[in-house]
Formats: sequence, C-alpha cells, structure tokens
Amino acid sequence: MRTSPRTWARIAVPLAAAVAASVLALPSASAAPPSESGTASVTATCFHTCVLGTRAATHTGYDRLVFDLTSSTQVTTETNTTGTFYPWSGQRELLQVRGTSYLFITMENADIYDNAGNLIFTSPRVQSFGLPSLKGVQELGAFDNRFEKRVQFGITLGPSTSYQIFQLTQPNRLVIDIYR
Repeated sequence: MRTSPRTWARIAVPLAAAVAASVLALPSASAAPPSESGTASVTATCFHTCVLGTRAATHTGYDRLVFDLTSSTQVTTETNTTGTFYPWSGQRELLQVRGTSYLFITMENADIYDNAGNLIFTSPRVQSFGLPSLKGVQELGAFDNRFEKRVQFGITLGPSTSYQIFQLTQPNRLVIDIYR
C-alpha cells in the first residue's frame, strides 16, 4: 500500500509545527557560568532592599553563607549560645536547627516581599546545612510598618563563633564567612 503525498503532508505539517514549537520553547543557551544552587533572580521591584534567597558552601578554613539582595543594606548582629530569639510578636522562640552557638542578623530597610506584596524570598524559610561551621539558617520574619522595613535571620553555628560580614556588588549580596 502506497501513501499519497497529500497524506504525508497531513502528517508532516502538524508534526513539523510541533517540533518547531518545542525548539522555540527551549531556554536559550548562555555564555554565563552556571550559578550555584539557590541563586535568586534579581527581577523583583522594591522601594527598599529585597532579600531574594540564601546559599551556602564550604571552603578551606571557613564556611560561607550568602544572601542575594537587590541592593546593599545596613546590618546589625547579635550572638547567643541558646538559640533564643524574640520575633516581632515578642514571644520567646528557639531556632529550629540546633547548634553550639547562634548569630542573629537584622537587615535594615529590607524585605522578603516586593512592592506588590508578593513573596520574593526563594529559599526555604528554614535550611539545614551539613557544613563544619555552618549548621543552618532560618528566616525569622519581616517587620513592616509605614516607616521601617526589617528582616531578621538566625544562623546556627557549630563550635566556631568567629565570623566576618561584608557586602559585595554586581550582583548585590551579603556574605558571612564563619571560620573554623
């Protein structure tokens, strides 16, 4: 049995259209190096600094926690050995990831929500890490009123409490190195 050209055309045209649509829907290749797991997009629109996400890695002599931001921010810190914190509600709580010591940071004029009220923080609110000095990070809440915006994070550490905090640009990020 022989297939006519008209039958082939009825089969091939929709098939070719489906293949073309599939190829056009593929993401384009980029010359940019692959990003680390957990890197966030910087497309959020904020009047203040948006905290987009966190990522962590270990290096020789230290562990690094990175907060991806849309702009720089002012940071205050506090440490303790109990993991106790007081969120905006004022009721005493403990960090979910337990460790030996704890570092709490507050980012001023920052938020995890964009101008439209959409959550733009892409990382889990509680993350555990199996790193030598960095055990976890927990988003403790965003404080928002007419004049101030703040975001707090609790960082669970191992036996080390020596750390350095600095900010980098292009892209904007807050970096915390925890030394062993």
